[in-house]
Amino acid sequence: MAYLASNPKVSHVVGIDIIKQAAEEFAEDHPTLSLKEFQPSESCDATSSNSIFHGDDITIIVGDLFNLLQMESDERSKYVTQGSTVSTEYDVSTSYLFDSIYDRASMIAIDPSLRNDYATYMGDILRPGGVMLLVTIDRRKVTNDASKSDGPPFSIDESDVRQLYESQGWVDTVELLEEVYDLTTDDDKKRWEKKGVLELHELVFVIRKKTSESK
Repeated sequence: MAYLASNPKVSHVVGIDIIKQAAEEFAEDHPTLSLKEFQPSESCDATSSNSIFHGDDITIIVGDLFNLLQMESDERSKYVTQGSTVSTEYDVSTSYLFDSIYDRASMIAIDPSLRNDYATYMGDILRPGGVMLLVTIDRRKVTNDASKSDGPPFSIDESDVRQLYESQGWVDTVELLEEVYDLTTDDDKKRWEKKGVLELHELVFVIRKKTSESK
């Protein structure tokens, strides 16, 4: 997020984490972003967030992702920008749609029963022609079935991603961009072997939204 926020080609970055400490530590680790905590107004849904951190070209929301996604677009726009100096480009008239989404550890953290709803919401907040970068893990070799389905983080392989996103009406293409073997150190191997995982891969996908609004 720090890289994106400092990139001159990126106008504004919005991140979300359910753990406030993670946002606080990010702010401390990146003082040049000038992140300051802001308490949401009482007029906003109190269940959506405990606090919002605003900085230079970046906003971090502390709360449940699904609460934010379930807001109406104009409500989400007002909520995310309150107390900030975000460009008017992100006002109600734009419905607060994003040009791109970076899912680093979100879908692998949610309950598998929520994946279809999650994928649908991603299409709702992404602009036509927008791009989503999705990172998952694949517990490719395990000692038992329980180790395969255990989580979070949950195992999501290429077939899972394609089955989920290629069935979404808003999706144009799903591309596997990169696959990396993740157990590169002895400590990693020992830690995952205790969970019954013998082979672990990190998968990176590019998911593109159709340019047309039709679904």
